[in-house]
Amino acid sequence: MRIAIVSSGLIKLPPKKGGAVESYVYNLAKHLRMLGVDAYAIDCIKTAGHENQEDFILRVKCDSNLHKVLCREASARCNVLKEVVFARRATKILDKFDVVHVNTAWVGFTLSLLLRRPRFVYTCHNPLWPEDQVHFGEKIVRIVEGHAMRRAHAVIALNNTMKRSIEAKAKVGPSKIFIVPNGVDTEFYRPNLPCEHVNEEYGLEGKKVVLFVGRVTWGKGVHILLKAIKRLRDFYNVRDVKALIVGPLSGFYKSDKPSSYAQLLMSYAKANNLGVVFTGSIDSDMLRYVYSCSHVLVLPSYFEAFGMVLIEAMASGIPVIGSRAGGIPDIIEEGVNGFTFPVGDDVTLAEKLYTLLTDESLHKNMANAARSIAVTRYSWKIVAKKLLKLYEIENSIQS
Repeated sequence: MRIAIVSSGLIKLPPKKGGAVESYVYNLAKHLRMLGVDAYAIDCIKTAGHENQEDFILRVKCDSNLHKVLCREASARCNVLKEVVFARRATKILDKFDVVHVNTAWVGFTLSLLLRRPRFVYTCHNPLWPEDQVHFGEKIVRIVEGHAMRRAHAVIALNNTMKRSIEAKAKVGPSKIFIVPNGVDTEFYRPNLPCEHVNEEYGLEGKKVVLFVGRVTWGKGVHILLKAIKRLRDFYNVRDVKALIVGPLSGFYKSDKPSSYAQLLMSYAKANNLGVVFTGSIDSDMLRYVYSCSHVLVLPSYFEAFGMVLIEAMASGIPVIGSRAGGIPDIIEEGVNGFTFPVGDDVTLAEKLYTLLTDESLHKNMANAARSIAVTRYSWKIVAKKLLKLYEIENSIQS
């Protein structure tokens, strides 16, 4: 059985500076091969001379002349064009596989129309399916992704919240929706890594680090975290805390040019003397040290399909605090590996942070529980085996 796991074509594999979908594709293919499966990650290549670092990554040349003319800077519209071109050109090699596993809306839509032979599996990573109010562009994405999921032979939801939303809003039959979470490499992300370099790089010596990792956008709720940090100082008189904001300041993983939103955040932090460090994008080799050397990760999103950074932080042995958005409450067990708070509620977030930052015994217990849950539920070794069983079922139906 030959399996193809298809990327978005937007971020090069292996992803070095973020990209939850790309990380999913790369690690799933890698760990399936460790199980002896003939699995490949399908990626985009810009030029014919592009290096291929791993033999399980197959690259398709996907830049078009139209794309080069219209898309000199990253944008949502240009990403759509690139995904469609990538999917069309990938069809030639994908028809030679037994199972094709797709992960993004426009690639999925295009392949659902073009593929003939392989069994078609789709994982929904879109965080906005549980939301009732979405803008026009997201409505279009829902139509496109809904079509792809209805055409798929099997749909993977990352949690119960996503499964219910896909059933109700995409009109996908419950019998073909399977719940399998994202995975994390628990050997790469691990506790107790040395902190000297991280402390020196970001000025963290003697500080308790409150960490955010992700795209710096309104939807990720970074402003909620900054308000909570201000309240920690002004209301709780906590002074030994440093907030570290890690991720692309543009909102896109290909650029760190600060967006207007990021500029507002930086101005707010400076005006209130919060001592926040905005790192921009950093590579995964550095990120794992940042996780391990932090006190707590906060994910204050307004919507979130899963929250890959939560399980990366947990694998690194730190507690997590997240909003009650999307799939976040499915990962955080209240009072066990972290806390949750109402979406947009910086007052409650500050209260939860204060509790974790000042109770060393609680912090230690939560850190140990976080690592244990990551290893026993979200390790890629476990997740890859679950998906392999699904592939085998689909392949047997085709045969």
